[in-house]
Amino acid sequence: MRKGTRRVTAAIFALGLVAAACGGDDSSSTETAAPTESEAPAGGDEVAAAQALVDTYMTVPTEIGVTVGPSAAVPTGKKVAWLACELPSCAEVGEDWGKITDALGWELKTINVESASPGAGVQEAIDWGANYIAISGSPVAAFAEQYAAAVAAGIKFAFAYNGEAPADGILTSISGNDAVYAAGARMANYIIADSGAAANVLMVNIQLFPVLVAEEEGMRDTLAAGCAACTFDVLPVQIADIGVNIPGLVASYLQEHPETNYVSYAFSALPIGVTAGLEAAGVALPNQVGVDFDLTGLSEIVAGTHTAWTSNPKAYASWVMAHAMVLDAVGDEFTERAAAEELPNFILDDATLAQEIIDSSPLSNWKGPEGFADQFLALWGVA
Repeated sequence: MRKGTRRVTAAIFALGLVAAACGGDDSSSTETAAPTESEAPAGGDEVAAAQALVDTYMTVPTEIGVTVGPSAAVPTGKKVAWLACELPSCAEVGEDWGKITDALGWELKTINVESASPGAGVQEAIDWGANYIAISGSPVAAFAEQYAAAVAAGIKFAFAYNGEAPADGILTSISGNDAVYAAGARMANYIIADSGAAANVLMVNIQLFPVLVAEEEGMRDTLAAGCAACTFDVLPVQIADIGVNIPGLVASYLQEHPETNYVSYAFSALPIGVTAGLEAAGVALPNQVGVDFDLTGLSEIVAGTHTAWTSNPKAYASWVMAHAMVLDAVGDEFTERAAAEELPNFILDDATLAQEIIDSSPLSNWKGPEGFADQFLALWGVA
Protein backbone atom coordinates (compact mmCIF):
# COMPACT_ATOMS: atom_id res chain seq x y z
CA MET A 1 0.00 0.00 0.00
CA ARG A 2 3.04 2.23 0.18
CA LYS A 3 2.16 4.76 -2.46
CA GLY A 4 4.99 7.27 -2.05
CA THR A 5 2.55 10.16 -1.72
CA ARG A 6 2.06 12.75 1.02
CA ARG A 7 -1.21 11.11 1.99
CA VAL A 8 -1.69 10.34 5.57
CA THR A 9 -4.60 9.29 7.75
CA ALA A 10 -6.92 11.71 9.42
CA ALA A 11 -8.52 9.90 12.22
CA ILE A 12 -8.80 10.02 15.88
CA PHE A 13 -6.26 8.35 17.95
CA ALA A 14 -5.37 8.43 21.42
CA LEU A 15 -2.48 6.58 22.74
CA GLY A 16 0.69 7.48 22.73
CA LEU A 17 1.92 7.06 24.22
CA VAL A 18 2.13 5.38 25.60
CA ALA A 19 -0.23 3.71 27.68
CA ALA A 20 -2.40 2.45 30.37
CA ALA A 21 -4.37 -0.59 31.26
CA CYS A 22 -4.61 -3.89 32.85
CA GLY A 23 -3.08 -7.03 31.65
CA GLY A 24 -0.69 -9.80 32.15
CA ASP A 25 2.95 -9.60 32.90
CA ASP A 26 3.88 -12.89 31.50
CA SER A 27 6.51 -12.66 28.82
CA SER A 28 5.45 -15.45 26.51
CA SER A 29 3.36 -14.86 23.40
CA THR A 30 -0.37 -15.36 23.73
CA GLU A 31 -2.38 -16.20 20.66
CA THR A 32 -5.98 -15.07 20.73
CA ALA A 33 -9.01 -16.11 18.77
CA ALA A 34 -10.70 -12.98 17.53
CA PRO A 35 -14.32 -11.93 17.87
CA THR A 36 -16.33 -10.48 15.03
CA GLU A 37 -16.17 -6.73 15.53
CA SER A 38 -14.50 -4.57 12.86
CA GLU A 39 -14.56 -1.24 11.15
CA ALA A 40 -14.49 -2.95 7.76
CA PRO A 41 -17.80 -3.24 5.86
CA ALA A 42 -19.31 -6.72 5.89
CA GLY A 43 -19.17 -8.70 2.68
CA GLY A 44 -17.36 -7.88 -0.55
CA ASP A 45 -13.68 -8.06 -1.22
CA GLU A 46 -11.64 -7.88 1.99
CA VAL A 47 -8.82 -5.87 0.48
CA ALA A 48 -11.14 -3.37 -1.19
CA ALA A 49 -13.15 -2.92 2.00
CA ALA A 50 -10.05 -2.28 4.10
CA GLN A 51 -8.51 0.00 1.48
CA ALA A 52 -11.66 2.10 1.31
CA LEU A 53 -11.40 2.75 5.05
CA VAL A 54 -7.69 3.46 4.94
CA ASP A 55 -8.16 5.95 2.11
CA THR A 56 -10.44 8.06 4.30
CA TYR A 57 -7.63 8.53 6.81
CA MET A 58 -4.97 9.79 4.44
CA THR A 59 -5.11 13.55 4.99
CA VAL A 60 -3.08 15.47 7.55
CA PRO A 61 -5.47 17.29 9.95
CA THR A 62 -5.37 21.09 9.94
CA GLU A 63 -7.87 22.21 12.62
CA ILE A 64 -8.03 21.91 16.39
CA GLY A 65 -10.91 19.93 17.87
CA VAL A 66 -12.49 22.73 19.93
CA THR A 67 -14.28 25.92 18.94
CA VAL A 68 -15.77 27.26 22.20
CA GLY A 69 -13.53 29.45 24.31
CA PRO A 70 -13.94 30.70 27.89
CA SER A 71 -16.88 33.01 28.60
CA ALA A 72 -14.75 35.41 30.65
CA ALA A 73 -11.14 36.53 31.01
CA VAL A 74 -8.95 33.70 32.24
CA PRO A 75 -7.72 34.38 35.79
CA THR A 76 -3.98 34.41 36.36
CA GLY A 77 -2.09 32.74 39.19
CA LYS A 78 -3.43 29.18 38.86
CA LYS A 79 -0.96 26.42 39.77
CA VAL A 80 -0.50 23.43 37.43
CA ALA A 81 1.51 20.32 38.32
CA TRP A 82 2.67 18.28 35.34
CA LEU A 83 3.65 14.74 36.35
CA ALA A 84 6.34 13.73 33.86
CA CYS A 85 6.82 9.97 33.57
CA GLU A 86 9.99 8.14 32.55
CA LEU A 87 8.81 7.15 29.07
CA PRO A 88 9.98 9.12 25.99
CA SER A 89 6.34 9.79 25.11
CA CYS A 90 5.88 11.79 28.32
CA ALA A 91 8.59 14.20 27.18
CA GLU A 92 6.43 14.91 24.13
CA VAL A 93 3.21 15.29 26.12
CA GLY A 94 4.98 17.72 28.42
CA GLU A 95 6.85 19.62 25.72
CA ASP A 96 4.59 22.71 25.70
CA TRP A 97 3.44 23.01 29.32
CA GLY A 98 5.87 25.88 29.95
CA LYS A 99 4.58 27.77 26.93
CA ILE A 100 0.98 27.16 27.98
CA THR A 101 1.36 28.31 31.59
CA ASP A 102 3.49 31.32 30.64
CA ALA A 103 0.81 32.48 28.18
CA LEU A 104 -1.92 32.14 30.82
CA GLY A 105 0.09 33.72 33.63
CA TRP A 106 -0.06 30.46 35.58
CA GLU A 107 2.61 28.71 37.64
CA LEU A 108 4.02 25.34 36.53
CA LYS A 109 5.67 22.65 38.61
CA THR A 110 7.11 19.63 36.78
CA ILE A 111 7.33 16.53 38.97
CA ASN A 112 9.15 13.44 37.73
CA VAL A 113 7.34 10.14 38.38
CA GLU A 114 7.33 6.51 37.32
CA SER A 115 4.25 5.72 35.27
CA ALA A 116 3.39 2.60 37.27
CA SER A 117 3.64 4.35 40.66
CA PRO A 118 3.06 8.12 40.49
CA GLY A 119 1.53 8.42 43.97
CA ALA A 120 4.46 10.26 45.55
CA GLY A 121 4.37 12.79 42.73
CA VAL A 122 0.65 13.37 43.20
CA GLN A 123 1.25 13.92 46.93
CA GLU A 124 3.98 16.44 46.11
CA ALA A 125 1.52 18.31 43.90
CA ILE A 126 -1.04 18.31 46.72
CA ASP A 127 1.54 19.65 49.19
CA TRP A 128 2.54 22.37 46.70
CA GLY A 129 -1.05 23.58 46.54
CA ALA A 130 -1.78 22.75 42.90
CA ASN A 131 -5.11 23.76 41.41
CA TYR A 132 -4.71 21.28 38.58
CA ILE A 133 -2.71 18.08 38.03
CA ALA A 134 -1.93 16.77 34.55
CA ILE A 135 -0.89 13.12 34.09
CA SER A 136 -0.30 10.98 31.01
CA GLY A 137 -0.64 7.21 30.98
CA SER A 138 -0.97 6.32 34.63
CA PRO A 139 -4.40 4.97 35.64
CA VAL A 140 -6.05 6.22 38.83
CA ALA A 141 -5.70 2.71 40.27
CA ALA A 142 -1.94 3.34 40.46
CA PHE A 143 -2.44 6.25 42.90
CA ALA A 144 -5.94 5.77 44.31
CA GLU A 145 -5.14 7.06 47.82
CA GLN A 146 -3.51 10.25 46.58
CA TYR A 147 -6.24 10.76 43.97
CA ALA A 148 -8.90 10.69 46.67
CA ALA A 149 -6.90 13.12 48.80
CA ALA A 150 -6.43 15.51 45.88
CA VAL A 151 -10.12 15.51 44.97
CA ALA A 152 -11.02 16.08 48.61
CA ALA A 153 -8.73 19.11 48.55
CA GLY A 154 -10.52 20.51 45.50
CA ILE A 155 -7.72 19.73 43.05
CA LYS A 156 -8.82 18.70 39.57
CA PHE A 157 -7.14 16.31 37.15
CA ALA A 158 -6.59 16.36 33.40
CA PHE A 159 -5.61 12.97 32.00
CA ALA A 160 -4.28 11.69 28.72
CA TYR A 161 -3.90 8.10 27.55
CA ASN A 162 -5.08 6.35 30.69
CA GLY A 163 -8.62 5.32 29.75
CA GLU A 164 -10.33 6.86 32.79
CA ALA A 165 -14.08 7.42 32.56
CA PRO A 166 -15.64 10.79 33.48
CA ALA A 167 -15.80 11.23 37.26
CA ASP A 168 -15.70 13.90 39.95
CA GLY A 169 -12.39 15.68 39.84
CA ILE A 170 -11.56 14.64 36.24
CA LEU A 171 -11.81 17.54 33.79
CA THR A 172 -10.88 15.47 30.77
CA SER A 173 -9.46 12.07 29.82
CA ILE A 174 -7.94 12.35 26.37
CA SER A 175 -7.49 9.49 23.98
CA GLY A 176 -9.22 6.85 26.02
CA ASN A 177 -9.98 3.22 25.39
CA ASP A 178 -12.52 3.70 22.59
CA ALA A 179 -10.22 5.98 20.61
CA VAL A 180 -7.24 3.68 21.00
CA TYR A 181 -9.37 0.66 20.08
CA ALA A 182 -10.19 2.55 16.87
CA ALA A 183 -6.48 3.20 16.26
CA GLY A 184 -5.78 -0.52 16.48
CA ALA A 185 -8.65 -1.21 14.09
CA ARG A 186 -7.35 1.30 11.58
CA MET A 187 -3.85 -0.16 11.60
CA ALA A 188 -5.40 -3.61 11.16
CA ASN A 189 -7.24 -2.35 8.09
CA TYR A 190 -3.96 -0.95 6.76
CA ILE A 191 -2.35 -4.37 7.23
CA ILE A 192 -5.25 -6.15 5.49
CA ALA A 193 -5.01 -3.84 2.49
CA ASP A 194 -1.20 -3.78 2.37
CA SER A 195 -0.89 -7.57 2.63
CA GLY A 196 -3.61 -8.42 0.14
CA ALA A 197 -5.57 -9.98 3.01
CA ALA A 198 -2.75 -12.43 3.71
CA ALA A 199 -1.17 -11.21 6.94
CA ASN A 200 0.26 -13.23 9.82
CA VAL A 201 0.55 -10.54 12.48
CA LEU A 202 2.54 -10.40 15.71
CA MET A 203 1.67 -7.50 18.02
CA VAL A 204 4.23 -6.43 20.63
CA ASN A 205 2.37 -4.94 23.57
CA ILE A 206 2.64 -3.88 27.22
CA GLN A 207 -0.62 -5.20 28.64
CA LEU A 208 -0.13 -3.34 31.92
CA PHE A 209 -1.91 -0.34 30.41
CA PRO A 210 -5.69 -0.47 29.72
CA VAL A 211 -5.54 1.69 26.59
CA LEU A 212 -2.95 -0.63 25.05
CA VAL A 213 -5.18 -3.61 25.78
CA ALA A 214 -7.95 -1.73 23.96
CA GLU A 215 -5.64 -1.19 20.99
CA GLU A 216 -4.84 -4.91 20.95
CA GLU A 217 -8.54 -5.74 20.97
CA GLY A 218 -9.22 -3.33 18.11
CA MET A 219 -6.56 -4.95 15.98
CA ARG A 220 -7.57 -8.51 16.85
CA ASP A 221 -11.29 -7.90 16.26
CA THR A 222 -10.76 -6.17 12.95
CA LEU A 223 -8.45 -8.83 11.56
CA ALA A 224 -10.88 -11.55 12.63
CA ALA A 225 -13.89 -9.86 11.04
CA GLY A 226 -12.19 -8.46 7.95
CA CYS A 227 -9.57 -11.02 6.91
CA ALA A 228 -10.41 -14.71 6.91
CA ALA A 229 -6.85 -15.79 6.08
CA CYS A 230 -5.09 -13.51 8.55
CA THR A 231 -3.69 -14.66 11.90
CA PHE A 232 -2.95 -12.64 15.03
CA ASP A 233 -0.67 -13.28 17.99
CA VAL A 234 0.60 -11.12 20.86
CA LEU A 235 4.03 -10.89 22.46
CA PRO A 236 3.51 -9.38 25.94
CA VAL A 237 6.48 -7.36 27.23
CA GLN A 238 7.25 -5.01 30.12
CA ILE A 239 8.50 -1.42 30.31
CA ALA A 240 11.91 -2.67 31.44
CA ASP A 241 12.19 -4.74 28.22
CA ILE A 242 12.20 -1.66 25.97
CA GLY A 243 15.48 -1.42 24.05
CA VAL A 244 16.91 -4.32 26.07
CA ASN A 245 14.98 -7.58 25.73
CA ILE A 246 12.42 -6.82 23.03
CA PRO A 247 14.85 -7.17 20.09
CA GLY A 248 15.79 -10.69 21.19
CA LEU A 249 12.22 -11.66 22.00
CA VAL A 250 11.00 -10.58 18.57
CA ALA A 251 13.92 -12.32 16.84
CA SER A 252 13.20 -15.56 18.72
CA TYR A 253 9.51 -15.38 17.88
CA LEU A 254 10.20 -14.85 14.17
CA GLN A 255 12.67 -17.73 14.12
CA GLU A 256 10.01 -19.97 15.65
CA HIS A 257 7.22 -18.57 13.43
CA PRO A 258 8.82 -17.76 10.05
CA GLU A 259 5.39 -17.33 8.46
CA THR A 260 4.93 -14.05 10.39
CA ASN A 261 5.04 -11.23 7.86
CA TYR A 262 3.87 -8.26 9.98
CA VAL A 263 5.03 -7.04 13.38
CA SER A 264 2.90 -4.27 14.91
CA TYR A 265 4.11 -2.23 17.89
CA ALA A 266 1.55 -0.88 20.36
CA PHE A 267 3.44 2.39 20.79
CA SER A 268 6.51 4.27 19.72
CA ALA A 269 9.24 3.05 22.07
CA LEU A 270 8.69 -0.68 21.63
CA PRO A 271 10.67 -1.17 18.38
CA ILE A 272 13.86 0.45 19.71
CA GLY A 273 16.73 -1.79 18.64
CA VAL A 274 14.54 -4.41 16.96
CA THR A 275 15.64 -3.89 13.35
CA ALA A 276 19.33 -4.02 14.32
CA GLY A 277 18.65 -7.08 16.47
CA LEU A 278 16.90 -8.92 13.66
CA GLU A 279 19.67 -8.12 11.22
CA ALA A 280 22.32 -9.29 13.72
CA ALA A 281 20.40 -12.53 14.22
CA GLY A 282 20.11 -13.09 10.48
CA VAL A 283 16.32 -12.89 10.59
CA ALA A 284 14.56 -11.51 7.52
CA LEU A 285 12.80 -8.25 8.28
CA PRO A 286 8.99 -8.49 8.36
CA ASN A 287 6.76 -5.54 7.55
CA GLN A 288 6.99 -3.43 10.72
CA VAL A 289 4.13 -1.09 11.60
CA GLY A 290 2.77 0.58 14.70
CA VAL A 291 0.50 3.03 16.47
CA ASP A 292 1.91 6.35 17.74
CA PHE A 293 5.12 7.11 15.85
CA ASP A 294 8.09 9.02 17.18
CA LEU A 295 11.64 9.48 15.89
CA THR A 296 12.28 5.72 15.92
CA GLY A 297 9.39 4.84 13.61
CA LEU A 298 9.88 7.91 11.43
CA SER A 299 13.59 7.15 10.94
CA GLU A 300 12.81 3.54 10.04
CA ILE A 301 10.19 4.62 7.49
CA VAL A 302 12.86 6.86 5.95
CA ALA A 303 15.29 3.92 5.95
CA GLY A 304 12.70 1.58 4.44
CA THR A 305 12.76 -0.83 7.38
CA HIS A 306 9.28 0.11 8.67
CA THR A 307 6.16 0.25 6.53
CA ALA A 308 3.66 2.51 8.29
CA TRP A 309 2.76 4.19 11.60
CA THR A 310 -0.15 6.18 12.90
CA SER A 311 0.57 9.60 14.35
CA ASN A 312 -0.35 10.75 17.82
CA PRO A 313 -0.07 14.48 18.56
CA LYS A 314 1.06 14.21 22.15
CA ALA A 315 2.04 17.87 22.53
CA TYR A 316 -1.42 18.81 21.24
CA ALA A 317 -2.95 16.59 23.95
CA SER A 318 -1.56 18.92 26.62
CA TRP A 319 -3.24 21.90 24.99
CA VAL A 320 -6.56 20.07 25.20
CA MET A 321 -5.88 19.29 28.87
CA ALA A 322 -5.07 22.98 29.41
CA HIS A 323 -8.25 23.97 27.55
CA ALA A 324 -10.28 21.96 30.07
CA MET A 325 -8.47 23.78 32.89
CA VAL A 326 -9.11 27.17 31.29
CA LEU A 327 -12.82 26.50 31.04
CA ASP A 328 -12.92 25.26 34.63
CA ALA A 329 -11.04 28.34 35.82
CA VAL A 330 -13.87 30.60 34.61
CA GLY A 331 -16.63 28.23 35.71
CA ASP A 332 -17.58 27.03 32.22
CA GLU A 333 -18.69 23.52 31.28
CA PHE A 334 -16.52 21.67 28.77
CA THR A 335 -19.37 21.14 26.29
CA GLU A 336 -17.06 19.87 23.53
CA ARG A 337 -15.33 17.37 25.77
CA ALA A 338 -16.22 14.18 23.88
CA ALA A 339 -15.10 15.50 20.50
CA ALA A 340 -11.99 17.17 21.94
CA GLU A 341 -10.80 13.95 23.55
CA GLU A 342 -10.53 12.32 20.10
CA LEU A 343 -7.19 13.61 18.86
CA PRO A 344 -6.46 14.47 15.22
CA ASN A 345 -4.44 11.63 13.73
CA PHE A 346 -3.16 10.16 10.47
CA ILE A 347 -1.37 7.12 9.01
CA LEU A 348 2.08 7.75 7.61
CA ASP A 349 3.70 5.46 5.05
CA ASP A 350 5.73 7.98 3.02
CA ALA A 351 9.48 8.44 3.56
CA THR A 352 9.58 12.03 2.29
CA LEU A 353 6.91 13.21 4.69
CA ALA A 354 8.52 11.22 7.51
CA GLN A 355 11.77 13.14 6.97
CA GLU A 356 9.92 16.45 6.90
CA ILE A 357 8.34 15.66 10.27
CA ILE A 358 11.73 14.68 11.72
CA ASP A 359 13.09 18.06 10.65
CA SER A 360 10.06 20.04 11.84
CA SER A 361 10.35 20.07 15.64
CA PRO A 362 12.95 19.71 18.42
CA LEU A 363 11.59 16.29 19.40
CA SER A 364 11.27 15.17 15.77
CA ASN A 365 7.58 14.42 15.94
CA TRP A 366 4.24 15.70 14.66
CA LYS A 367 2.97 17.94 17.44
CA GLY A 368 -0.45 18.59 15.92
CA PRO A 369 -2.21 20.54 13.15
CA GLU A 370 -0.15 23.43 11.79
CA GLY A 371 -0.62 26.52 13.95
CA PHE A 372 -2.61 24.68 16.61
CA ALA A 373 -0.97 26.53 19.53
CA ASP A 374 -1.92 29.92 18.08
CA GLN A 375 -5.47 28.64 17.55
CA PHE A 376 -5.76 27.70 21.23
CA LEU A 377 -4.24 30.98 22.46
CA ALA A 378 -6.64 32.98 20.29
CA LEU A 379 -9.57 30.95 21.62
CA TRP A 380 -8.46 31.67 25.20
CA GLY A 381 -8.09 35.40 24.46
CA VAL A 382 -4.39 35.49 25.36
CA ALA A 383 -2.83 35.52 21.89
